Amino acid sequence: MEENHSVAIVGDNPEALLLSVLYAEAGISNYLVGPFGEDGRTHANRPGLEEALWLLGIFKKSGKIRITPDYHQLPLSQVRTLILSTHASSPDKTNAFEMTVRNLAPGLAAGTTIAFAGLCKPRYTSSAVKSTIEKHGGLKLGVDMSLFYLPLFWAGESITEFKEKRKVLAGWDGTLSSAFQEELLRVFPTLSLTSTVEVAEACGLYSAVSREVSRALELELAKMSELHGINYDEVLQLCRDTRVTLTERSNLIPERESIGTSIALSSSQRRNGPRLVRAAHSINEEYQSQIVDMIRRALSHCGYPFRRSRVTILGTDGLLKNPWSKPESPPIIESLRKRGARITLYPGETGSQPWAQMVGEHARVESSLLKAVAKASCVVVALPKSSASALDAEQLATEMNRPGAICDLTRVLEASNVERAGLFYTTIGRGTLDT
Repeated sequence: MEENHSVAIVGDNPEALLLSVLYAEAGISNYLVGPFGEDGRTHANRPGLEEALWLLGIFKKSGKIRITPDYHQLPLSQVRTLILSTHASSPDKTNAFEMTVRNLAPGLAAGTTIAFAGLCKPRYTSSAVKSTIEKHGGLKLGVDMSLFYLPLFWAGESITEFKEKRKVLAGWDGTLSSAFQEELLRVFPTLSLTSTVEVAEACGLYSAVSREVSRALELELAKMSELHGINYDEVLQLCRDTRVTLTERSNLIPERESIGTSIALSSSQRRNGPRLVRAAHSINEEYQSQIVDMIRRALSHCGYPFRRSRVTILGTDGLLKNPWSKPESPPIIESLRKRGARITLYPGETGSQPWAQMVGEHARVESSLLKAVAKASCVVVALPKSSASALDAEQLATEMNRPGAICDLTRVLEASNVERAGLFYTTIGRGTLDT
């Protein structure tokens, strides 16, 4: 650790990983406590995470980052900045987090700066973090320690975009340590300071909630476009050209968008709670069934029944509910299997071995894209934009059954190129299927 200044980052989410590598990149060595070792996990194939994991390997070798799987092994007497990174989005997560804080508190040294970085309901930092540290650590806020809050949230962007987004920092009772500010400014170029922790908590939560509401609106508008036989992409393009304000499609991770609404809904009564937020959450939960219905209609358009038709899934973007916290099989595989489809999965560049163990006998897993699409009647594209160069409409048409259909969830293919190759092209919001 540099100049006797020790930093420890504790968390099991992407934000903890990103914080650790950005601190190291800024020349601040740190302990990283969490599941970031060689644990065989399959993380979301996203540029931000891929780059962060690559940097983690470099900084681990150089000694800038020391990975500690268990927080009990932290030398707390040496730690001067402790960052706790999590999202209080479910009872299990909040219970685990509060137990971590309770176990860490007795070992904290006087003068430690503590920061909670994540999403939570307003006043959670006070009721859970502050009270637990004071009760079980015997430290008095403002006397023996400093406490800060950052509504930190990674929404799928690149590591550079995550770094350059303006960050909010709140100090307890309006007290903001200049030393901690200087430390953060070495990591993040811009900080907005607020003297009220509750306002910062609401700011982070409402921002995340608004993203899911916007996504739900996008899905509803796309469904309306399908009903009217209109291409939603063309509507968006016209709105951009004429500067008409409309919800913009993002490249973020849908499964992480529900974190904010889960917190918001858990902290309110159903009768008097936020109805729009609840409705948006419900609409987004139906995204998987919309995909299955689109596949059914695409197969029908090509003259195939669902049963015994070969469906190939390329990538897993937007198809996993827990892409970070634990490896899992995409739920869509089970939905397609129940309808009798024969499924092949090409997971992308993450490798086929862990996926073969996860999906078991429910699907065939291929490490070759062309082998995966061979003889497929329908190909579901869920690859990130960064993988677009690996897809060629002519090659897909050569390998697939004819007639064949492409369901492009991430819109990495040009519809005109696919149709020129003799394949049927569709995506959510493209009004070209009979409903």
